[in-house]
Parts: sequence; structure tokens; C-alpha cells
Amino acid sequence: MKKLSLLMICLFSAFVFFSNAAVSQDTGTTEHVTAEDSTVDHAEKVYESTDIQSLKGTPKAYTDGYNTYINDRVKFQISDIDNIMQDSIFYKLDDGEDVKYTGPFSITEEGSHLVQYYSVDKMGNKEAVKNINVIVDKTAPEVVVTITAPFAKTNEKIWASEKFTYEYAISAKDNLSGVAGIAYSEGTSEYREYMKPFIINSITPVKIAVNAEDKVGNLTKKYTTRILDENGVLVAESLDDVAIAVDKTVPTVEIKADREFFVKDNVKIASKDYKYSITAADQESGVKAIYYRIDSKSEFILYTGEIQFSSNGMHKIEAIAKDNVGNVSSTAVLDVFVDIIPADSSIKFVTE
Repeated sequence: MKKLSLLMICLFSAFVFFSNAAVSQDTGTTEHVTAEDSTVDHAEKVYESTDIQSLKGTPKAYTDGYNTYINDRVKFQISDIDNIMQDSIFYKLDDGEDVKYTGPFSITEEGSHLVQYYSVDKMGNKEAVKNINVIVDKTAPEVVVTITAPFAKTNEKIWASEKFTYEYAISAKDNLSGVAGIAYSEGTSEYREYMKPFIINSITPVKIAVNAEDKVGNLTKKYTTRILDENGVLVAESLDDVAIAVDKTVPTVEIKADREFFVKDNVKIASKDYKYSITAADQESGVKAIYYRIDSKSEFILYTGEIQFSSNGMHKIEAIAKDNVGNVSSTAVLDVFVDIIPADSSIKFVTE
């Protein structure tokens, strides 16, 4: 009887290796504790993924009050206590067969899973089946870094100006446990928590480093770069680096008449029938617009077509051009004297 009383224990427990959390199920209580596995890979090991470069962390779990999320490093450890004599523990994963428990196990398949478990003592008494629902999340967040500036794209090449200010915005999404946090670094600077879009002044866009982690420790350093122009139009998107060229060259502008001028005393002479056109060229980002003004009497306005003069006297055409990244040309000038007054003829008699 002494031996029997020493074996009398009133508690039955099952332990599942999670992070520091506890979740109550209708059929029992499961305690979640951190696994102490010295062989666990930390952030140095690259996770098996072709699209997102994930980094394996330590076993970790997260509950949102409704669902329990775990990464694929979490192990399930089941133990039992019997009032007389223990024997065997069995468990089943989803719709699989009952398996005799021999040691901690993990679930590697991503998604929702049901773990059922029970014990049978030496007398053949079978415990009522207990269960726990978990969602395995082994995919790191997907991250997008959006850079906005007055970019221009010509012939599949993206141009920027050395005078640009670049706005960076970082977004991340995780379809299972959710995003826990984002940190970034500008070049060689220290990592800081991302809170809101930020500005970088640079001749060319700076390639930033990003760490994004979900709530069960999946970490990624890889991101998609999106390039938007000042109007929010997508210029480029790539998982690889996006090459940006700097356009430092201003456009060239030319003002031409539709025919040859008459020249008197180094002054160009034209009639009212002359038509004047303005052209511009830019070999890099391309011409965005041409502007002009007449006789210096107004602000520059958008050039839309040929110009003619109907009044007599000296006239001036001034023209400038802007390229697609904002570089402005020097001013082209054409001075012309428009003669609309006919000659005054006379007649006289010659008698000798």
C-alpha cells in the first residue's frame, strides 16, 4: 500500500514547446514554453525560399486571442502522469493515423493544423482525446520599398536629376501571423525602426537595407523596389536593384523661321508672312516641354505651335526647354525686324 500511495498523483499534463505563452483549450490546458535547443539556427542562416530571403530564428509562437501561430522550429513535447502506472502516449496530426509518441516533434507544413493527443496507462485506461489548433507560419513578410521623385523613363532607361530629393516608403505584409516590425538602414548608418516615409537628399537614390520580421520570428532582408514618378505613376518594379542614371545635361533649343531672312546692317528682316517654330532636343531623359515669350512682355508660356508677327518693327522670341527630370536649358533668342509697310512710290516726268 505504501508503494501504491507513493504512485498516487492527481494531475495529468501535456506540454507543448512554444514561446512564453499559455492557451486554454476546451478539452484541457496546454502550456507553451520556449524550447532550449542549442542547435537552433539564428539570423545567419538563409531560409529555403526563392522569392523571399527569409532567415530562420528561434522557436516562437504568437496568439492574437483567437488563433495560435507558430514557426516551423517549434517542437511539441507531450508528457503524462498516471495515478498507478504510465504506459503510452499517442498523437495524431490532422487526418493522419494515430502515432505512438516517442519524443518531441515539429510540424513543417505551413498552414492550419490540428494536433490530437491522449495517453493509455498500463491497465488499458484510455484518456479522452485532447486537441490543440495551431497555424504554422514559416514565410517571412513580403516587403516593398517605394522611391518617389520626378523620375523619367526613356528607352527602358530610368533617369534622375542630381537635384532630386527622394522620398522612401516601406510597406510589408504577412498573410499569416502578421508583421511585427520593420527596421531600415541608410547605407552604413545604424538600423532604426520604420515609422513613416522619409526623405534622402542624394545625387542618386540610396540603396537602403531593410529587416522585416513577422510575429513568429520569420525575418527577411529582401524587398521589391518600386520607382514612382512625381505623379505617382509606376516607372519600374523589380526584386533586383533598379539602375538609375543621372541626367546632368540640359536640353538644347533652337528657333527657326520657315524661310531665309533678308539681312540689312546685320539685322534680320522678315515679312509678316514668316512663321517661326521652336524645337528642342535632349539625348538623355528627353524633352518634357518648351516655353516661350514674345518681346519680353510676359512670363514664359507653353509652346504649342508656330508663331507669326503682324505688327511692324523689332520683335524678339525667347525660348527655353525643360527635360523630363527638370533640367532647364539656356534661353534661345531670335531678334527680327518685321517689315509690313509697303514702299512709297512716286512718279515724275522726265522731259530731257
